[in-house]
Amino acid sequence: MNWWTARDPSALLEHAPSRGRALAEAALVLATVFVPANLATLGHAPLVAVTVLLALGGLVLLRPWTEWRAGQPGRAGAQVLLFLVALAASTGSSWTRESSQSPARLGVQHERAPAGGARITAVTPGRPAEGRLEVGDRILALEGAPLSAEDPASDLRTRIREAGGGAETTLRFTLEREGEEREVAVPVGPRAGAPLFQPGAMTWLCLRALGMILLVALLLWRNGQGPAQVGLGREGLGREVLLGLPAIPATYAVHIAVSLVVSVIAMGFKLAGQETLARKEVASALVDMGLSVPVFAAAMVLVTGFEELAFRGFLVPRLRVVLGEWWSAVLVSAALFGLGHVYEGTLAVFQTAALGAWFGAVFVWRARLPSVMVAHAAFNTVNFALMLWLHRSGLLDKLTQLAPK
Repeated sequence: MNWWTARDPSALLEHAPSRGRALAEAALVLATVFVPANLATLGHAPLVAVTVLLALGGLVLLRPWTEWRAGQPGRAGAQVLLFLVALAASTGSSWTRESSQSPARLGVQHERAPAGGARITAVTPGRPAEGRLEVGDRILALEGAPLSAEDPASDLRTRIREAGGGAETTLRFTLEREGEEREVAVPVGPRAGAPLFQPGAMTWLCLRALGMILLVALLLWRNGQGPAQVGLGREGLGREVLLGLPAIPATYAVHIAVSLVVSVIAMGFKLAGQETLARKEVASALVDMGLSVPVFAAAMVLVTGFEELAFRGFLVPRLRVVLGEWWSAVLVSAALFGLGHVYEGTLAVFQTAALGAWFGAVFVWRARLPSVMVAHAAFNTVNFALMLWLHRSGLLDKLTQLAPK
């Protein structure tokens, strides 16, 4: 069989639940993914209420009392325990999200100054540098040590990132402002990726992924379904993984095509500068995690694996039951996937939704998930490596400054 030959997706619907139950299961998965994270900044009280509602909704769908009544209390207890573990892992990062909103590190953009040192070109509101450092300041030294003459901007960036070993600390800047040399002390927040369980760390994302994978597995089990119903059957598994390799350049082709359209829209509505700053914030947050490319790639196998399992493998067949058509299920799932990336900027939602539609189309075409998982993980990893290079080279700051306002 040709690798690109379409497969019958009807196997994905074997033992599919009723329309009402499919809708309820989709709602539970989406609510667990989106709601706790978006309520985190409101405090713990809303999180407690939502978590209780999610727990009750999940138990209603899993119906552990049926095993209890059938004389299998151990099985019923294990089911409840696994569900609570899944819910705790899925929402754990939300309980630390409130503290993660505190400003991290410095919050400036800078470039090499013609006269030596690094010149501040922008100060981000709400970050530690606001009110202490100003646009136009020429940084000459940090903690009394002059900046590198060869590449002062990169040297400053590295020393800010590594100051205090990643913990909260105070930095002493020697700078020139309006022709006068002075010293300014700036207390900065912790680096995002310092402790293993620092708010926003990749550890929480991986735990969340494991929790959602367990939740989906429990829902599949309750319906008498298995891996084959989310496109993870063992037959031809190696071939499907290899199929992910040609899917990688195809994914970039889709991304580039959509990016060109989005760029035109951004310029037309004068959103380019705002969108570029949003992307820079995301890129800086990723770089500040302090992860190497191999470690990030390993994490992406789990994180993107959860995203594909939830949004393609699980939601698309459930939405197919609800909506009656595969194409509408793919599009709705893609739209929901895009909304989950609103933090990257308004237009990024459309870009991500387009990628979600592409991944969904491949999933339905092949009725298998591994190729999509490979393409998604590789896409994110290559982008991270590019972000890392742009950040360390200083090009990220320069590209941000060149963006139309």
